Amino acid sequence: MEGVFPGNAKLFDTPGLLHPHQISTRLTREEQKLLHVGKELKPRTYRIKAAHSVHIGGLMRLDMEVSSVDSIYVTVWASPLLPLHMGKTENACKMLEEHFGRQLQPPLGEGRVEELGKWVKKEVSVSGSCWDSSCLDIAAAGLGWFAIGLKGEARLGVWTYDGIDVVVRNALLPQRSHNFEVAGFTVSEIVSKADQARNKQHKNEKKRKPTDLTIVSPTSSVLTIDADSKIAFPPASVLNVDVAANSI
Repeated sequence: MEGVFPGNAKLFDTPGLLHPHQISTRLTREEQKLLHVGKELKPRTYRIKAAHSVHIGGLMRLDMEVSSVDSIYVTVWASPLLPLHMGKTENACKMLEEHFGRQLQPPLGEGRVEELGKWVKKEVSVSGSCWDSSCLDIAAAGLGWFAIGLKGEARLGVWTYDGIDVVVRNALLPQRSHNFEVAGFTVSEIVSKADQARNKQHKNEKKRKPTDLTIVSPTSSVLTIDADSKIAFPPASVLNVDVAANSI
């Protein structure tokens, strides 16, 4: 592009180059569509305290570990198609096991999590002098970034897949949203579909649960037999049989 920048500056656009340090190169075509930004980015801002974390899909996580202030502002700049989650750091392992590939996409499908590589942590110490705007960014190559706003100091843990570049820089877009995101999953089509699939699976599991038999004898003694047991029944004149389907 010539004639746009002053002096002898030139900009070379090189789409299509693959870099192993970019997370987008590890994703399938369908997963890459969720990272695509087709319109103006809008900030999604959280106000978080120590021992809380923010996930960007199943690709990146920020932990607020220690801070000299009560809370900090964390603004996510990434594709609006990517679901986010904010919650307690103590539940982060559960999020990885139960929600990566489901509510938190990409990756698409639980089996893809291991294919992306080892989940590793990088510690970052930050400091800022203003609450009104973000002071620095923590970016993952090929994905997006967390913009941090605080007046004080903090130690953060940044998680992504091994080999993906994590860069700390001055804030590229210092503004944040005027409306804060709430704890839990952000409202998105991905989360909604994952919840529906999970509820359907639970219903099917209930239907497949074996039926128990409760046998009541004339002497009022009760014998409960599960579906895997075998018993020889006496004539109906001897026992009154009450069949009860118990479900959980």
